[in-house]
Amino acid sequence: MTDPSAMAFDGRPDPDPQHLTVGRLLQERLLRQARTAASADLLDTAVSWCLPLDEVQASDDPLPGVVVHARADQVRSALLPDLGRRNAAALVVAGEADVVADPSCGLPVIHVGAHVAFRQLSELVAELVLARDTHVLRYGLRVHRALVELLYRGAGLAALGQQMARLSGCTAAILDPQYRVLAFERSRDRLFESASVADALRGEAPGEAADPRPAARGAAGLDVVAQPHAGPQVRRLLIDGISATCVLNPILLGGRHDGWVLIVESADPPSPHEIAQHRVVVEQAATIVGTEMLRMRSVEQAQERARGDFVHALLHGRFSNQHELEARAAHYDFPVGATYGVVVANGLGSVGSPDSPTALFQLARHAARLDARPNVHTLATVVGDVLAVVRQVDPAGRRDSPDAQDRALADFARALQADLERRTQRRVAVAYGRCVGGAGRIFDSYREARIALGIRNRLGMDQVCGFQDLRVFAALAELAESPQGQAFARDLLAPLRGSRAGGNGLEEAVIAYVASGGNLNAAARELHIHRNTMLYKLDRASRLLQLDLRDAEHQFAVWLAHKLNLLAETMTAVDRDLSPT
Repeated sequence: MTDPSAMAFDGRPDPDPQHLTVGRLLQERLLRQARTAASADLLDTAVSWCLPLDEVQASDDPLPGVVVHARADQVRSALLPDLGRRNAAALVVAGEADVVADPSCGLPVIHVGAHVAFRQLSELVAELVLARDTHVLRYGLRVHRALVELLYRGAGLAALGQQMARLSGCTAAILDPQYRVLAFERSRDRLFESASVADALRGEAPGEAADPRPAARGAAGLDVVAQPHAGPQVRRLLIDGISATCVLNPILLGGRHDGWVLIVESADPPSPHEIAQHRVVVEQAATIVGTEMLRMRSVEQAQERARGDFVHALLHGRFSNQHELEARAAHYDFPVGATYGVVVANGLGSVGSPDSPTALFQLARHAARLDARPNVHTLATVVGDVLAVVRQVDPAGRRDSPDAQDRALADFARALQADLERRTQRRVAVAYGRCVGGAGRIFDSYREARIALGIRNRLGMDQVCGFQDLRVFAALAELAESPQGQAFARDLLAPLRGSRAGGNGLEEAVIAYVASGGNLNAAARELHIHRNTMLYKLDRASRLLQLDLRDAEHQFAVWLAHKLNLLAETMTAVDRDLSPT
């Protein structure tokens, strides 16, 4: 039977070299005396079966690939348009008949002697079709066995590409969906280079020819290529000025397009038999290579999960002892005695979107490869909606400077922000903690980075900032955590927040007044209120606080309470995320 995937758009089977055609059928001894006026194009029609005219007339089903046998006394002129409409492969007329084929019918009419009965013709068609199918199946089994042995051993894509080249005697390649070379094995003549083949295919864009839908844009800035149709394709390419025939097949497993397998035939023109063999090789290889890619992807995902668990343990200090830290760090070749800093970022996208976890982890992979340097380790993972990057600090020739490590970490943080904003096409908040010595103290840098990120977001800052840059908050960190500092901030600000304040924004007015250096007009403009309204709010606040806010010492007290409160709330939120109950 004809493979449905080989059907052309007009309903006729594609004239594949591995299929029996009308022209090939006429070369058999039984039909050597046959006469026909059909064109060469019509004789290239594929043949899969033979039916008598009586059975054909009993229904109105399509007849792609079917040769219709009729006796001369059965044939009428009105019969030809009907068979042509039903896409029959040919009409064989046994005996003398006056029927002349109309070229518009698209149906070859073959006149044979009366001795050619339906039984003889059907047996001939069946033998030729089954012989070809058996040959294809036998060769396909040989190819499948040769490739699946490598799959069983886990030899990898390079070994599968080499086996494809040995089976075909030609150049073989495995490409990803964007036509990047994953494996490439040249033939003995070594005519083609991997980059040249990939560029030629990218220029021809066979996937787009099969599926005209435009490529989309992924959430992490990655191209999503339209999925091509399954089945081998034959393309004529010009590779480095050399005409070549490329037989390729998309790698499709579970509805996912993972790339292409292809064979490049340098013979010009290649024989139909060679093209048929190449089609079998790429068709068998597509599934096996796809299975190997799926296995490799599963291994990579398992390794990424294990690496992510290690990074989470570093960030949250979840090692039971130093020996466990050293053992796990040695597995990833991660030096425990080096200097590290942690950079965090959020605002990368909508956490509720279906593709957000995948997009965030893709961004983490990009961040881990950013600004790669020899002997400088970078690990990245996702914690909730925050991207956390552990960066080994290398001052890059500025070791004589006392702040060289902090400056190197700040340079990396700015580069990370630029890269994330380029990939996500949105503003990204980035902050970092102070550099720490040893992997066991990475938790401290991560906590500071999260605090700096929280303060940055609450203050509405636009630039990358480090914990050390927020010098006031860094100096007040210990005081904000102490019971004395928390009691001071709570007691001083409570009158402005209580029911007696009436919810009139007294705290906001006082803080704006202090931040403006006691300039009443500037504070009113900052809050977009009238000067008299500002005076009223400050007078009311002074009575509630029982302090003269015009006094510099009292202004400092309110300012200090506000900073301690802001820092305490931020640190509490960060500690809740770092150590959830």
